[in-house]
Amino acid sequence: MNNDLNDILDRKQLEQNPFKVPEGYFDTLNTRIMDKVAKQALAPKDEKPAQAKKVHMHVLRWAAACACVLVIGASAVIYTFKDTDTAKVPETAQQSITTSEDAFNQAADYTMLDNHDMYMMLAEE
Repeated sequence: MNNDLNDILDRKQLEQNPFKVPEGYFDTLNTRIMDKVAKQALAPKDEKPAQAKKVHMHVLRWAAACACVLVIGASAVIYTFKDTDTAKVPETAQQSITTSEDAFNQAADYTMLDNHDMYMMLAEE
């Protein structure tokens, strides 16, 4: 990359100034600017100055208030559902334990097995 930079800087095109200014341009620049300023100062002011669009602030305030209400409402809904889901987990786990115990007890009652019989069956396997 350094060689490329040197190649660019060594070109003969860069030895000459590529920018050209007309003869006497800067000698008359000051007088031309002052003439234009004087013409603008003397010109009649018929035109109204450009005005910015008026934005009704009450509309913006209502829009901001609606956005705040939406954000707060969405946060409350999310927080509410999040809390109810976490609160139901222990109850569901407890219910599933109770349900599995009930199912086991029903199966044991159906087969008419007592604890000793179940231990013997498990020991055989």
